[in-house]
Amino acid sequence: MTGASGDLTRAYDKKMTPHNLNMPGKPSHVLVRGTNWVGDTVMSLPAIKELRKLFPSAHITLWCPDGLTALWTATGIPDRVISFAPNSGGPLKRSFRMRKRLASEQFDLVVLFQNAFESAFTAWLAGIPLRVGYGADLRGPLLSARVPLTKEIRLKHQVFYYLAITDFLADIFQASTAPPETAAPDCSISLDVEIMETARDMLLSGNPDLNRPVFCLCPGSVNSDAKRWPADYFAELADLLVQAGGQVVFLGAPQERDLIETIRSLMQNRGSVNLAGTADMIAAMAIMNHAAAVISNDTGSAHLATAVGALTLTIFGPTSPGATAPYGPRSHTIQGHAPCAPCRHFECPLPAQPCMRSIEPRSVFRKIQEIASGGGH
Repeated sequence: MTGASGDLTRAYDKKMTPHNLNMPGKPSHVLVRGTNWVGDTVMSLPAIKELRKLFPSAHITLWCPDGLTALWTATGIPDRVISFAPNSGGPLKRSFRMRKRLASEQFDLVVLFQNAFESAFTAWLAGIPLRVGYGADLRGPLLSARVPLTKEIRLKHQVFYYLAITDFLADIFQASTAPPETAAPDCSISLDVEIMETARDMLLSGNPDLNRPVFCLCPGSVNSDAKRWPADYFAELADLLVQAGGQVVFLGAPQERDLIETIRSLMQNRGSVNLAGTADMIAAMAIMNHAAAVISNDTGSAHLATAVGALTLTIFGPTSPGATAPYGPRSHTIQGHAPCAPCRHFECPLPAQPCMRSIEPRSVFRKIQEIASGGGH
């Protein structure tokens, strides 16, 4: 990404340089506090790729919840990952526990993609000299350089929210990766050949015929039950795909296995396999890469599918695609409508779940046919 505009430069400080930030030059030991969710992690990939280009000789360490270690390792971008258990005490306890570990590493820059007070407080306790991020959650005084959150950034897709941080750093260090003006942010992840072969073997173990199209369905949603398209709708869609000559592979977290078995029990046709809990996150990504299409709720699975280049259709009901839809050339969405949507409920307070019920299985099936033939937008 190129540096921020002149107006944006004036907005933070025209005189901000490595010198007055007490840095002799470009940082050599960089810490990045990643986000806490899978989807946000994928959307931050273009920014950390730009960070790598800005500081090509720096050692970059990623700091994230332990559930995201495998994903960050699979990207091949950071040199190392430091993880923590999110349930290991409250924010204050975690901050003091992590402080000693971070202080011993002698980082000279921490880039805070995650917006919580805790991450800035921990970096401040650890004595990291340059702490860069947005001043959200009352953490401005803990930062040595605050990225301005402009109206322009707020109106863009979330990938640009993270890229604005690297734009800010590019201005400070008078650096630019100078991509072509038409270059789109890159959320892609390339998986190793061995992982792809393992995924193929896992698919075959469920007896699919890979000469027939495989459709991956992701009916769970760890962070919101309200985002789940109804089980009977998923079952009807699966039947339509099987009747059209396809095979259905269900993917999800271990705790979603029972949900998927319920869906399979509602199906009229055979021709599906449940790999929830059998395929871990990285294996699931590789399986989705083998698929003709992935149909997912608005959850991390949709972002993972898009990251590996799968044709992806994300179902939105209580949330809007807007700034947080999976970002990529093969990503598509279908939106439900209801007078009460959008909302922020974890569980729908209405028995009929109107926004999700408004998206009928045949509509999703037709949308898949449309985008698979190249007619989707």
